Amino acid sequence: MRGTAGICKFTLFDGAAPPRVPFSGGRVLLYPFRSVSVQGFSYPFSGISRVREVLKIKFRPLLGDSSDRVAIIPFFVNSERKSSSGCVFLLFGDENDEIEAAISGDDGCHVWPAALAFAAEIDGNGIILWTDDECITTVWLDNWVPKLYKTVDASSSSEEEEERAAIEYVASQGGSAEKIFLLKKSETLDSDVQTYGARTLSRCPAYEQLDLSNRGANLLERREHAVRSLFRTTKLSIAFGAILLLLSGGIYALNSSVEGSAGEEIRSIYSSSFGESSPQPVTSAMEKLRTVGVTVVDTSLYATLRSVSAAWEKLEVSSDVYIETMRYGSENTDITGTARSNESIQRLRQLLEAEGLSAPAGGLSIGTIPGGDFRFNMNITRGGVR
Repeated sequence: MRGTAGICKFTLFDGAAPPRVPFSGGRVLLYPFRSVSVQGFSYPFSGISRVREVLKIKFRPLLGDSSDRVAIIPFFVNSERKSSSGCVFLLFGDENDEIEAAISGDDGCHVWPAALAFAAEIDGNGIILWTDDECITTVWLDNWVPKLYKTVDASSSSEEEEERAAIEYVASQGGSAEKIFLLKKSETLDSDVQTYGARTLSRCPAYEQLDLSNRGANLLERREHAVRSLFRTTKLSIAFGAILLLLSGGIYALNSSVEGSAGEEIRSIYSSSFGESSPQPVTSAMEKLRTVGVTVVDTSLYATLRSVSAAWEKLEVSSDVYIETMRYGSENTDITGTARSNESIQRLRQLLEAEGLSAPAGGLSIGTIPGGDFRFNMNITRGGVR
């Protein structure tokens, strides 16, 4: 988001596009989502692309034919190099079109669920009840991560009933909600909204990346791809440096008439290049080549997920096949699931092989289950050089 918490303009959605008034900071449209669900996640890796692929594999069998009409948007509250946690927002219905129309032409506008603007009032832990003209929205936050988002018609319930139901739900999940914040739109001034929103951004800077518009999620993914490309370029430079080190070591070895002297020179070059000592500098340099990506086959978790996700996208009968578990290993990966026909299983196997994975018939076991469906276990490996 452009700007900081002190120069953001928060606008409550009132059924029409917010006015385009001159403003130099970032904008946040507080939208009263009616058809949205949240699910927490925690993974031993990071990156919006990787998390999206995992979530797509997880939720697509559950969503079935409606998966193309559901937006899956991850929100990272904590993101480190090798771990990430937060929640995924599942947006249903036609609200996406209404949001895009409301922010059309405003490239600096982010979209938040309205209730999250008040997260700082419960210190990121507790329950928020936001009541507008039509609905009562209940949000449960656990360490700033949304764990529950529920909306009901105001005419069919009350704040007291929704508060009691939320407390019971939190308790059933093993959590606690000591702080509860209730607010009505009819009693909230624009100046109050600015104060609440700015305080939330100040307390949890991760909310600066919160944006449930399609454009916002795609922008984050494009930025990540750019950073990843830069990182690959850096790794390539390191690889060239290591190659030059090996060549320099060879030249010194050939030109030195004393074996001990040559060894000392190679160790000296290795130490000056990498800032560390090694009793076997040539071997250590070759190990560094392998660690910067100079490999024959990519057997990483991300590469495997990317290939499986690509095959899944091409599967024309995806509603006939359900992947229940995927047990990853650097040597091989086991996929267990169910299908309505043997043809669907064979089609999945062919698509996996087209993506560079080896799924031999000998590694595939199929059995029947009650109801006439099939249960299968497929062993796949990375089959080929990239």
